[in-house]
Amino acid sequence: MKTLFRSLLAATLLAAPVAVSAQTPAAATAADTARIELNPALINAVNTQSFEQFRETVRPLIAQMADKKVVALGEGTHGTAEFYQVRFWLTRILMEEHGFRQVALENTYGSARLVDEALHQHGAPALKPRMQKHLLSIWQNQETAAMLNWMKEYNHRHNRRHHVSLTGIDAMFGTDDALLVQAGLSKRNPTLRPHIEQLVKSAAFQDAMWLHINDAGFKFDRKGWLSNGLAGYAAADELLKALPTARLPRIQREALELTLQNSRMVFDYPYQVQFHKRDSSRDSLFAAMAQLLVRKPGSKLIIWSHNAHLSRQSMDPTDNNGGGTGAFLERMFPGQYFVLGTSTAFGTFAATQQAFISPLSPMAAYPLPTPKAGSWEASLAQVSSPAFFFNTHQLGSQDVQRPQRLVGQTPTSTDQYGNYRLSKAYDALLFLRTTTAATPL
Repeated sequence: MKTLFRSLLAATLLAAPVAVSAQTPAAATAADTARIELNPALINAVNTQSFEQFRETVRPLIAQMADKKVVALGEGTHGTAEFYQVRFWLTRILMEEHGFRQVALENTYGSARLVDEALHQHGAPALKPRMQKHLLSIWQNQETAAMLNWMKEYNHRHNRRHHVSLTGIDAMFGTDDALLVQAGLSKRNPTLRPHIEQLVKSAAFQDAMWLHINDAGFKFDRKGWLSNGLAGYAAADELLKALPTARLPRIQREALELTLQNSRMVFDYPYQVQFHKRDSSRDSLFAAMAQLLVRKPGSKLIIWSHNAHLSRQSMDPTDNNGGGTGAFLERMFPGQYFVLGTSTAFGTFAATQQAFISPLSPMAAYPLPTPKAGSWEASLAQVSSPAFFFNTHQLGSQDVQRPQRLVGQTPTSTDQYGNYRLSKAYDALLFLRTTTAATPL
């Protein structure tokens, strides 16, 4: 069980007590708790009263993002309404004005694809039931729905060549991937059916384990998890090898390749444990999926995920998997990766009592405690502007290693901090002094 939870640390982000010690900095010294006085010249005040006012005040920030291949928009807390809203507005600007066509959530690729289907056709299925069925509960809120409804309206006003799409870079729940493969391959390619049936079976088995992992008295069947996962990985691998010769239109084949790549990632955890005696790196899987999504010339991608993933610096000082998603993406796209962190000091956020997040995890509002002394949040809360951003590479002597709060999806995660020099983690940081819990669908 220890191996499973260690490999899924990011999936249960800052939620389980076993993960606390690696992320909680040592007791601060007197010098560490001294408040940082930011140079006023660095502060760019942001107006969040309306989209139009916001757009004008973030022009310098957008200018830094516009020509990048991958722009990552982080969140310092899951479940914060204002973080969803400002990321929607930034996404809208990048899509309307700078040629970005994809936004990827911290969600399984195939599941996001099923939601995306509702964004491209008149009379398409309603968004709400698809969001509730296929998206993790951290995305099941009115703020995310506002972005998806805007995307749907945008697509209705533009021809197909200019459509914008929702996608996913995670690989947790695999049934949607497997069923998309089954629907795309079974009818025309009967010789592949045994592999398809195994993929569907393995995905259903593993998904059921993830859904029940929060149940009291749940007993982890490590042997069954390994054998099932290895069978699923092998089935996805065989289908990928056979795909080039499958009788399919080109566009459908390309979509199925991405689905199968993601489906194989779903079973990377048991594969790595069995064959390499190491934990799977969820951050490296995020980056690998992102790389696949932008492999066509001119492709660009916006990513929505937690700061702890998107940071170039791992939140865990003991990490030996190559860093966070941001570190992998920087190596993949040197100079073409931009990451914006977001942070807050006071207010409320939406969270679930379940340590393993799923589409069924119930969310409720909880208070954010006062930031700890010496943290970035404690200093940033003293700036006169209630909403602002700054370029972390301009901090100079103020660019010191301090605790930054990294709130996950559970109420108890509010005391979790990572030690960061902000310039090592992000290109820019957007701070909103007071925020509120996301609004459930």
